[in-house]
Amino acid sequence: MSCSSGRSPAALVLFLLACACGPSPEKVQSAPPAPPLKQCGTEVVKRGEGYDARARECIWQAYKDREPAEFTTTRYTIEGDPITYHLEVTLTGVVVVVNSKDRYALQGVFRHACRNLERIMQEGSEDRFGFALSACSGGGAERFAVP
Repeated sequence: MSCSSGRSPAALVLFLLACACGPSPEKVQSAPPAPPLKQCGTEVVKRGEGYDARARECIWQAYKDREPAEFTTTRYTIEGDPITYHLEVTLTGVVVVVNSKDRYALQGVFRHACRNLERIMQEGSEDRFGFALSACSGGGAERFAVP
């Protein structure tokens, strides 16, 4: 029995066995899975209606406790254009994704990674609060507010 390469079939079998019996690759350890996000809720505020104090308090407590959580608020401008803010508390701060469809301002989707979150009172209201974010990167602003 002859092979065109000049090698015997037995040599090929030995070569394949040697490859199969070689050291197995090390298992790559992956990062631990991210903890599930606590769902604080979603609000839609239009003409002052739809504010959800419980959802806002939930995301504030999650930030203070460094507990992963998320909250989404959509607010409409006077002209009726939506601006959506999605806040996600992480172990190191807050990620905010802003989706602005405000025709009289900058439009688009902007992702901010911020280290600090503060409660701020909403203008003209004693019982409603928004958030001030600072030490931000990635979205074009170091500081901004979520009304």
